[in-house]
Amino acid sequence: MKRIVSLLLALVLMMTAASALAEGKTLTWARGYESTSLDPAESADDESNNIVSYLTEGLVRVKNGAVVPGIAESWDANEAGDVFTFHLRESVWSDGTPLNAQDFVYSFFRLIDPEQGHSQSDSGFCVKNAEAYMAGEAAKEDVGYKAIDDYTIEVTFASAGLENLFLMADNGLRPVKQALVEELGEAYGSDADKLLGNGPMVMDSWLHESQMVLKRNENYWNKDEVQLDQLIGMCNISGDTAVEMMMTDMIDLAAFSDPTYYQQLYDLGFEGITYTNTDQFIQINGNGKTEASGKFLSNVNFRRALSYAIDRTALVNTVMLGQTPAYRVIDPDAAGLNGKFVDEYPVENQINVTADPAKAQEYLTKALEELGATAEDIPEFSMLCFDTQGNLTKLQAVQDMLLTNLGIHCAIDPQPIQQMIAKVYSSDFDFWTGGVSIGTVDAASPSGVYSYWDANDPDALFGYKNAEYAALLDQAQQANDYKTRLDAIAAIEKIFIDEVPTLLLTWQTQNVVYRPGYTITNVDSGFGADLAFVQVAE
Repeated sequence: MKRIVSLLLALVLMMTAASALAEGKTLTWARGYESTSLDPAESADDESNNIVSYLTEGLVRVKNGAVVPGIAESWDANEAGDVFTFHLRESVWSDGTPLNAQDFVYSFFRLIDPEQGHSQSDSGFCVKNAEAYMAGEAAKEDVGYKAIDDYTIEVTFASAGLENLFLMADNGLRPVKQALVEELGEAYGSDADKLLGNGPMVMDSWLHESQMVLKRNENYWNKDEVQLDQLIGMCNISGDTAVEMMMTDMIDLAAFSDPTYYQQLYDLGFEGITYTNTDQFIQINGNGKTEASGKFLSNVNFRRALSYAIDRTALVNTVMLGQTPAYRVIDPDAAGLNGKFVDEYPVENQINVTADPAKAQEYLTKALEELGATAEDIPEFSMLCFDTQGNLTKLQAVQDMLLTNLGIHCAIDPQPIQQMIAKVYSSDFDFWTGGVSIGTVDAASPSGVYSYWDANDPDALFGYKNAEYAALLDQAQQANDYKTRLDAIAAIEKIFIDEVPTLLLTWQTQNVVYRPGYTITNVDSGFGADLAFVQVAE
């Protein structure tokens, strides 16, 4: 019955997509879920960020781990490395109207406007005094983002560091057109006719919860690099349905982390690329959903007990297929100075990849003594997740491990993607299952995994406070040589493993599988394959 239902769904989606097909080079791909917002200042999930990156372009782009020109055709920096001058090319919005430095300045100050409270405002905090301005502690003229003339922007960063250029590629720093934004207000980015970009693709149509059609932007400055005439994204397609649609020529590309799915396609001659894209966690809300749960989750020995109760190897062998049990934060493929980071910076106290019930009980006993509590005082915890079968089975397995090894009860709270994100940002959870990309540059970059537990970040989601951790993160981000940066990253990792601010489970490897004739030329560890620049065989 499951297979029949999947095929019926695929047929319905194919009929829906057929009306959108046009002559030319087309790629149809499987999207996991609906985008929440295509406003760069509000884009908060992978399926939104991907589309924003196709529709817009910032001063620079990142391709295959390197910064390349975007709207800025060149740049130069001062000797200290904290002031960059970007020289913009003459370019236009997708409607053909001119784009210049003032558009970027307007977009930047909209992003950090304290009255608007955009969810992605921290993308701008790499700029000097941007965070203070948003907090009402600095004047606009003190913020280090200025238009020198129509085609020159000077950016003074909060600190010198290796990743400043990479940060300029962040989606939150993409431009929006002032007139349209002010006309639409909060509706900006919510539909095909409620946005305007300057990137390689334009939005042709958006049938919510079904399909999204993008076409090549003929006004894009680098349009000759865009080989596809059309991109069609089919929403809510994953697992068995994605495999069946690939096999029956209904879609051309899908991403899988489970070998149950991708291996079938590889065996049939489909092609693909593989990359480590995220650390997979059961995130801990250190403040707790309630005062009662926060009392326990804020205790380091209680968190250690949780970690020892989880059998990561069993998870990988049963419900997280194709992933690797994580015995430390930094994955085995991450680069060090001259080789692999994990070889150059070994750790003694690695995370257990199998459960150790005796250790778990030992740390639970210590936690209860410190808290003056008994096992009967431990509340039932809430486990939040995006409502998919994969997330449910993973949480059910962890739920059972915590009950079996510690006697701790948890209730699973599955939610649609929009509601889940809202609950995360309002701290309405005790545990939340989610992946975090290693980072645009590495784990210490402001977009990287370590930033989620930065005690100096007022918007940190998980309630972890450690001054030494925060100071080391600052040291890493301000380093002007890579060894100093990596030394700090290694020191942070040791704290992370010891204090268990969250429950790291696995390193996830992603397989982007596609029909022969297409070639993926760029992969970002956070958001996957850059489909705007897919190459198509003649």
